[in-house]
Amino acid sequence: MRNLTEQQARFVVAFTSEPGAIGNASAAARVAGYSDKSAAEIGRQLLEKPHVCTAIEEANRAQVSGTLATKAIDVLRQVIDDPDANLRIRVDAAKTILDRGGFAAAKAEAPDASRSPEKAPSEMTLEELEAYIQDGRKRLAEMDATIQPHEVN
Repeated sequence: MRNLTEQQARFVVAFTSEPGAIGNASAAARVAGYSDKSAAEIGRQLLEKPHVCTAIEEANRAQVSGTLATKAIDVLRQVIDDPDANLRIRVDAAKTILDRGGFAAAKAEAPDASRSPEKAPSEMTLEELEAYIQDGRKRLAEMDATIQPHEVN
């Protein structure tokens, strides 16, 4: 917690991890040693200081990346493995795990207006329809070539 005074550092610790002061600027200021009379105002002011906010974000990130992350993953694992859990909740848990693991679903591409037919299929000649179908097959083959199957353990 560089660039913080000792009292500001105590505020950050209280604001991020002290029971009864977590997320409460006034209580965290009191725990940090600021006077009861000025704690509310000091707490508000501290939350406006960029270096204090950065320290709070770093402290929260450090907590989440440790044992809390392990616990969160375990909770998701339990939800997925629970056959009595609502299927929608199990799917959401699975999506969360895949997303955090870097297996996010590919974004659908916006339709390419330049490949749209200039007229409705009912107005096309047989040759135009055949060309349009061939173009569609070519586009599907291109999309299939970009999809990489993942091994499942």
